[in-house]
Formats: sequence, structure tokens, C-alpha cells
Amino acid sequence: MVLKKTVLSFLLVVLLSGAVQAAPPGQTPLERVKEGAEKLISMLSDPDILTPENHDASISKLRAVADQYIDFGLVTKFAVGRAWLDMTPQMRTDLTEAFIKLLERSYLKRIPAYEGQEVLYKSEAISGEKSKVLVEIIDKDKKIIVEFRLRIIQDKWMIYDIVAEGVSLVMNYRSQFQEVLRKGTPEDLLQIIQDRIEIIDRQQQEKEQAS
Repeated sequence: MVLKKTVLSFLLVVLLSGAVQAAPPGQTPLERVKEGAEKLISMLSDPDILTPENHDASISKLRAVADQYIDFGLVTKFAVGRAWLDMTPQMRTDLTEAFIKLLERSYLKRIPAYEGQEVLYKSEAISGEKSKVLVEIIDKDKKIIVEFRLRIIQDKWMIYDIVAEGVSLVMNYRSQFQEVLRKGTPEDLLQIIQDRIEIIDRQQQEKEQAS
């Protein structure tokens, strides 16, 4: 479980550190993923990004370019499921913004250092406007299988999910969100996400005060 969360943390940084420039015309899904991963490795190889005093700035930098590489609205839509179709535009916006904050708090509290992991880009499979890119991360004696899921949004491939060692980021949250929505309303789900964010922030503040 610890390994899977570490992998998802590593991969979420990949998602949040896509190239600033738009994808070149004709860029394949594999090329898109490789572009983001190589940028990630370059960023995480810089020791300055890992220093405590640069932590907030580093997170902000990753977040600033995220919208050019991942479609957070699509991620949130798939995580919520069918209930998304009946939500107002404002509720969709509010849930997306809250979900982004939850992902940041859950996976980016500690930016993972790059320690020489080898990244192998194995294959891509395209089906219409959707695609999957299979990647292997070699970490010492461990081989981690990762699947990036993308679809074409405004003429470029955008990531909407990652599956690490059989664990889908989207499906993991969908099971949690649907449990809430079966018993409550979209407003209840939004409140629960916001409560989780507050708990994480409070725990972080208490940790900092104790150190």
C-alpha cells in the first residue's frame, strides 16, 4: 500500500508537470507522456525544488502548468460518475476546484525526489479519440507497471487517469464519491471534500508547529 501511494505521488507529479508549450502538431500519446516525464525528471533532479523553503513555490509552479497537460474537469467528471450529468455548471466547477486541492494535499505534500529511476516507454494503443500509454518504472529491484489514459481535447492528447499496479486514480475516488452520492447530494460530496482538505491542512500545521 505504501509503495502504491508513493507511485501515485510520483505519477501525479508527472501529471502536474506537463510541458508549458502546446503539444506539437501530430504529437502521439506516447510522445506526450514522454515529454512530461522528461520534464519531471529534470525538475526533480534539481535539489532546490525539494528544499522546505521552496516547497510551496514548487507546488504552485507544478499547478500553474497543470491545466496545459491534464484535463481536471474530465478527471473529476469520471471520478464522480453518472451523477455529474445532473449537476449544474457551478457545482461542476466547485467540485473540480475542490478535487484538485484534495489531490494536491493528498499526493504532493512531499514532492518525491528523483533517485535515478529508469522510465521505459513500452507501447501506446489508440482507439478513436482515446489512447493508453504503457510505461515501466524501474526502481532498484522493483518494476512498476503504469498505464496513462488520454483522450483528445482541443486537438491535443490530455491525461485523464493513471493506473499504477492495477490501481486507477479515477476509480479509487469514484468508489468513494459514489458512496456519498448514494446517500446524499452533490453539496454533501463537496462539503466532504472540503472537510478532508481542512483536516489535511490542520494536520500539516500541527506537524510544523511540533517540529
